[in-house]
Amino acid sequence: MKYIILQRALNYLFEVHQIDTQLLDGKVIYFSLQDLPIKVNFVCTNERIFVTNNTDATSDVNIKLHLSSFLALIRGQSLAELLRQDKIIIHGDIKTAQLLVDLLQQIEFDFEEELSKYTGDAVAYKVGKIMKKFKSSDNSSTSIKDKITKFIIAPKLFH
Repeated sequence: MKYIILQRALNYLFEVHQIDTQLLDGKVIYFSLQDLPIKVNFVCTNERIFVTNNTDATSDVNIKLHLSSFLALIRGQSLAELLRQDKIIIHGDIKTAQLLVDLLQQIEFDFEEELSKYTGDAVAYKVGKIMKKFKSSDNSSTSIKDKITKFIIAPKLFH
């Protein structure tokens, strides 16, 4: 189920922002977040991205990274810089990896706006405020997990 959600979210974002994924057609990208249980293949065909958990299939490029490195890429940090710092492991066609990063960096997603459609403005604002606190602090996965746990247990004490 989580793969379908990821697939729909990616295709929705690419469609809304009119991002041309044609350069990735025919490519299979193995993607793994090392500190989260996410290991998927992105199969790019017919200007769409399909997400599968069948990671045994041959891929054009394997990308392994931590959540903090993924967030840095989304925020615009250079793939080359993260590679130099050994924060990303890439095996295979680096050009395909760079194409994927370039596409993801074109997305300007207003999380609060999208969330408000389902929860209302007040809840979306509060969640947005919490997310900004995550972004402005230490982005290690342990820190994020601790903050989420603290928020779930005692939301009124979360600052």
